[in-house]
Amino acid sequence: MRPIATKNNIARHPLDLILRSEAHVRLLRLLINDTDTPLGASDAARRTGLTPAGARKALDRLQESGIIYRIGVGRNIQYGLKKENPFIKNLKHLFTGELEQYDDLIMSMKRIFNDLDEIQEAWIEKMPTDPSSGIEITLVTETKALSWMGDELRSRLSVIEKRFDLIIETTLFTRADSQLCPTGSLLLKTTTTTTTSTTTGAPSDHTQADQRALLFSQGIAELIRADPSLIIRAKHYLNRMMHDDHGNATQALVEWRNLLETYSTNRTMELLVSDSSRANRLRQSSPFFAILTADERNQILESMEQRSHDTAST
Repeated sequence: MRPIATKNNIARHPLDLILRSEAHVRLLRLLINDTDTPLGASDAARRTGLTPAGARKALDRLQESGIIYRIGVGRNIQYGLKKENPFIKNLKHLFTGELEQYDDLIMSMKRIFNDLDEIQEAWIEKMPTDPSSGIEITLVTETKALSWMGDELRSRLSVIEKRFDLIIETTLFTRADSQLCPTGSLLLKTTTTTTTSTTTGAPSDHTQADQRALLFSQGIAELIRADPSLIIRAKHYLNRMMHDDHGNATQALVEWRNLLETYSTNRTMELLVSDSSRANRLRQSSPFFAILTADERNQILESMEQRSHDTAST
């Protein structure tokens, strides 16, 4: 980036300071959307993908701009949002619009896949991290549709690509040669029913999926213990989701929203790791899968691998 030739009047253009870098945007998004309490620099860094030094430097600059405040001394310094700042309301509207656009993108893809009965499962393998990369989606389709499904998807998804200015790449499998949806992936469609493995004595795919969902929920419970604001993020996500009709899934979304509004943090954590039939049912539509950052998801997957290893060793 070339140096700026002339400095702006910050009284006239304060947003130059407030939104001066991606680090500022990430931190403001966190403080405005995802937490109600002040945060330390290390916690903010972990939750935004910044380095601790980078987060601390950006937070100090934001504090100097007047949009956040700083309390404490030494290692106990924390940063909070100045809610009386006149820009907070507009920034909140901006970040809400960003979330709504993402939800609209996901729902648009889900509608396309749900309209094609031949598609049995679809999930997102990878999200773009720069303008030149695309969304990578894996789909499981009926064998008879394999010859024409690629062209059909290209035609339908091109409308979404143009609307959101994104690239969408698809990989097609049949049930015979596909793998199960990786735990933690954003599922766009599933019609999976309980099936028995061809290997004698092996658990069904359905049983394996239930076990993975339980392990994943145990990881979410651990994250909530360290960061209760995860529940706030899930509430925001559910409130946005309720703007659309999700068919049979709507009832589960309503149930999740009601329990997160009424359950204490401890009771929510107990539900996540419960072996009750209700908990098992709710885990299939957990809102937490969709709101995790990449780092949080990787942390849970590493925890799952460790649990699996410990179980195999005993």
